[in-house]
Amino acid sequence: MDRNKLACNCNHVSYGQIIDCVKDGAITYTEVQEKTGCGKGCGKCKELIEIMIRNIQLFPEDYE
Repeated sequence: MDRNKLACNCNHVSYGQIIDCVKDGAITYTEVQEKTGCGKGCGKCKELIEIMIRNIQLFPEDYE
């Protein structure tokens, strides 16, 4: 996975930032949003980020 790819274009939040945030203990979209600023623009990224959060929690070894 390209950690530099943007998950949230409006606020320039990368996949890597989302991964790190979840690995640091954020477990909900709201927590990730508060810590990274994702989803505070148009909101189109919300579904993608919710899926990412779930997958990082279920398969942490895939995000090493």
